Amino acid sequence: MLQMFSKFFVSVLQVSLSTECVRAIMKMTYCPHCSGVAFAKPCSSYCKNVMKGCLANQADLDSEWRNLADAMLEVVDKLSRPYSVDSVVLSLPKRIAEAILYMQDNLNTFNNKVFQACGSPAQSSKTEDQIKRGRNTAEEVSGTPEAQLEKVLSDVSRMLRDIMQYWVHLPRKLCVDRESGPSEADTCWNGMSVDRYLPEVMGDGLASQINNPEVEIDITKPDMAVRKQIMQLKIMINRLKYAVNGNDVDFQDTSDDISGSGSGMCADDQCSRNPRLMAPNTDKPIVYAYPSENKKVVNGRSSQNLPCVSLYLLSLVTVLFRR
Repeated sequence: MLQMFSKFFVSVLQVSLSTECVRAIMKMTYCPHCSGVAFAKPCSSYCKNVMKGCLANQADLDSEWRNLADAMLEVVDKLSRPYSVDSVVLSLPKRIAEAILYMQDNLNTFNNKVFQACGSPAQSSKTEDQIKRGRNTAEEVSGTPEAQLEKVLSDVSRMLRDIMQYWVHLPRKLCVDRESGPSEADTCWNGMSVDRYLPEVMGDGLASQINNPEVEIDITKPDMAVRKQIMQLKIMINRLKYAVNGNDVDFQDTSDDISGSGSGMCADDQCSRNPRLMAPNTDKPIVYAYPSENKKVVNGRSSQNLPCVSLYLLSLVTVLFRR
């Protein structure tokens, strides 16, 4: 998905300016110098009309760009909910630490149950100080992943809202540093002389430039490179919506074959809404964390060691899910 975004921006940046646009920018920038009024900045409305005419095709990206931002905000909202996969996975260390702490606090109860089933245990090699250090480590682990994820999602949401109107605000942003201020409305460069600029500011998009007084543009001939990127945005939006609905989506770049009629997703009756969880099959032998020190009696006590280990693990898992 990020690769598709990167190619989208590269393609839009490579769209060349028209000859009429270059002429209008040159007139706005250098004609005041030739007229002996180099001090005069372009009138605000004059600059906006020039930039709106030059970026008319790019402004047509606005509709699908907003839809894409909305789709991404929906993804962020999904990830922010308690049942988010990322939230669950990132909270596992905290849950495991809580389960271990709970088990340590109720160690006598667990020990009595295990001793009844397995008999008296061997002397532990760990000291009380080591057990306390392990407890402190478990407490330090808890609480950090969820806060980090929440901060990342909050930052992403803020940035998405900031760029939602990027293409229609671009002409105004390009004029901020070069246009005159409100107090200079009568002493700015209007394209012909230092005076007030009278024409109204054009709307956004190619169709709104039909009467643009600064940039001559044929609204019946849209830039095909931009139209191709509009289709690319639609494909990205559809794929994000499929992903939000729980469908498997292939986010490989399709800019080379974008003219096809398909969008890269399977039909509703072909997409499985209940994906199966496949457990890997392995023939590797089971290795226990604490192998028996007395190898001569392995055959005699193996039937007792397995229930003991299983009982400990079952107790830990039970506590984990209760929390």
